[in-house]
Amino acid sequence: MIQKKPWLYQLERDYVFKHPLLRGIEFENAWVTIRNGTLTIKKNYAWDGCTPKWSVFGVWWVGVPDGILRLGKPWMYFASLIHDALCQFRNLIKISKRAVTQIFNDVMERDQFPLRPVYRWFVDKLGPQDFLIN
Repeated sequence: MIQKKPWLYQLERDYVFKHPLLRGIEFENAWVTIRNGTLTIKKNYAWDGCTPKWSVFGVWWVGVPDGILRLGKPWMYFASLIHDALCQFRNLIKISKRAVTQIFNDVMERDQFPLRPVYRWFVDKLGPQDFLIN
C-alpha cells in the first residue's frame, strides 16, 4: 500500500517574496511564478516544512524541527516554503543550487533563526543536488 505524503502546511493566500538572485529568471506554472526578481507562490500550495521528518503513530513528529511558533507560524515556515517551492521545480526553473541555498539562508537571517548556519549546511550538503544550473 502506498502511503500519501503528509503535507504539514498549506498557504491561505498567495505569498510574494522578492530577492536579487531571482532577477532575470522567468518561470510560471500552476503553483509558482517568478518574474522581475519576485517569486509568487500561489494560494493552496502545500509543503512539508523542514525535512526529513516522520509521523510516529500519527501522534508525534520526529526529525528536523520547524522551530517554535512566532506570530502564529513555525519559525521556519517561510524559509521552508520558499526552499521547497524552488526545489520542487528545480528541473524547470533556471536557478542554481547555490542560489537556492543562499535565498534559504537570507530568509533565515531575515527571520533571525538562531540555527541558521546549521540548517544552511544541511540544506547545502543533504538537500537536492540535481539542479538545471550548477
